[in-house]
Amino acid sequence: MQNEYRQRLNRVIDYIDTHLEEELSLARLAEEANFSKYHFHRLFTAMMGEPLGAYIQRLRLEKAAGLIASSRERSITEIGLSLGFSSPAVFSRAFRSCFGMSPSSWRDGGWQNRSKDCKLQSSRYQPVSNYRDATEVETAHSVHINQQWRIRMNTESGKLEYTVEIKDLPAKTVAYVRHTGPYAGNEALFQELFGKLLRWAGPRDLVRHGESELLTIYHDSPEITEEDKLRISVCLTVPEGTQVSGDVGLMSMPAGRYAVAEFLIDADQYADAWNSLFGAWLPESGYQCADGPCYELSLNDPATDDEGKHRVAIHIPVKPL
Repeated sequence: MQNEYRQRLNRVIDYIDTHLEEELSLARLAEEANFSKYHFHRLFTAMMGEPLGAYIQRLRLEKAAGLIASSRERSITEIGLSLGFSSPAVFSRAFRSCFGMSPSSWRDGGWQNRSKDCKLQSSRYQPVSNYRDATEVETAHSVHINQQWRIRMNTESGKLEYTVEIKDLPAKTVAYVRHTGPYAGNEALFQELFGKLLRWAGPRDLVRHGESELLTIYHDSPEITEEDKLRISVCLTVPEGTQVSGDVGLMSMPAGRYAVAEFLIDADQYADAWNSLFGAWLPESGYQCADGPCYELSLNDPATDDEGKHRVAIHIPVKPL
């Protein structure tokens, strides 16, 4: 019974994530979960530890904070109204209550102070100069006339070299196991989550050599969302219509254009990889982040690598600047 509740709740969480710019009524969300609307709010609060309305408002404000910091071509008013706030004044009050400053102060650099206050420091809003100065970017073209970049960077943990290419990727259907809470640097946690997913998928013949993909989706920005509310989903690509159960959910990822950066790194270099990509490559690329989650695609099993290296492809949804 608990697993059935969790599965239904996951469907609602996924629906909220992809419809933040629309009206999210209690009746519609209860319908998505197949629960009575008279009891759904209490169930959601009991299982998530946060009332439904507060959860939706927090996600909208966190998305707004990310857009204000990274999408300067959009006005603050436009961002607030697009996320369902009824007026600039209502949005400004809610933003100040959540982040302790006005949206304009956040855009003018206040987000950097917020980032310093968070326990995790490895995300897209690190100061560009920290990584640009240490990074050498070389532009090339593939035989298919696709623009490519080769990046070399010196970090405290060692030298970092990687390539970036823009790719148009098809839609994916993934089965997932979700975690809420701290995750940075916790390799054992990821092993546990992927192990749980693969133990479910294996007996169902869903792990297919040369076809299946393992990936990790990051739903929140660590410098914006409190550490104990950070959400990740470890995923396995599966056929559309796959039946899931228990803690395993099913999610559709739309087709789109991505910047794909391939790394061969040690376990402690993930932060540098993400920061170099957002801090050095992205500002020089002619692209900006588009809506949609970023994710890591695992390309090897580090346990079988002679040096224990992680081969990973970081995917960022992009659009022209």
